Amino acid sequence: MDYYIDNAKSVLKKNGRSFHWAGKFLPTECINRAAELYTFCRILDDIADNGEINSLKHLRNIRSSVKKKTFKDLENIYSIKYPKFLNSSSKKVVIDLIDGLILDQRAILFKKEEELIRYSYHVAGTVGIMMCDALKCNNSLAKSFAIDLGIAMQLTNIARDVLEDAKMGRRYLPGTWVQNISPKEIVLAAKTNDLKKIKIISKGIKKLLILAEQYYFSGEKGFIFLPFSTRISISIASGVYREIGVQLENENYNWQNGRQVTSIYKKIKISLFKTFKEIFYFRLNKKHNSKLHIFLENLVDDK
Repeated sequence: MDYYIDNAKSVLKKNGRSFHWAGKFLPTECINRAAELYTFCRILDDIADNGEINSLKHLRNIRSSVKKKTFKDLENIYSIKYPKFLNSSSKKVVIDLIDGLILDQRAILFKKEEELIRYSYHVAGTVGIMMCDALKCNNSLAKSFAIDLGIAMQLTNIARDVLEDAKMGRRYLPGTWVQNISPKEIVLAAKTNDLKKIKIISKGIKKLLILAEQYYFSGEKGFIFLPFSTRISISIASGVYREIGVQLENENYNWQNGRQVTSIYKKIKISLFKTFKEIFYFRLNKKHNSKLHIFLENLVDDK
């Protein structure tokens, strides 16, 4: 096996447990490409989050290399291998992803839902589009649904990591949802068991997960565009990741005691259900809900 692919699979197994689990159901070529894409995005994410003073400079240099298609610079300087399977139109998508990571280099205090959705497109909706390339899904109609699944997963990710993000000076929950509570106040509320502020944040997380459900519903409608050999795996990935939000709901949106983790038992249960569903459930409505992209004007071409 190619050393890079072998290493990419190890990165996926170590850092992307939900996706690694779902990848067990992919054909070999597709899991190799998905692992390569995951590693590409992971390295970019690590550069963004490593806390180095030069992170912003590095991201801007990488963005410039992608724009100029000087991919050898990415390998020689940053050990980043640009996935060859990405089609020519994906260059803009990669730049959109990097723009989201650049945004993370400053303190995040979103005011409105619009900022949350646009950010989620940048850091995850873009990955949904690139995953279409990895899975050989060439139907142009699939793109909008892939964006929605990426956004849904990112919203779940934000719900899971409220406390950890606050420790990094970030509050992705819109201020209009949580009375503009600052990241420092979020950390202090968890530390001192401030029930009033804990409840405010819990309500924000509830609203976040309700919003995520709209995007999961749309994202799963798009599975019809995937080859059957890959559809089950992506359906399982969606279900396993969505389970994080389900567990948060079942625990009354208790966020202050750390991350939710999906157990092996639940992963198996979800996998069986999703496999059965994809075999016997037929999706007839292929129309995308354009309202979900109302905040993505000038970012996404839904035509």
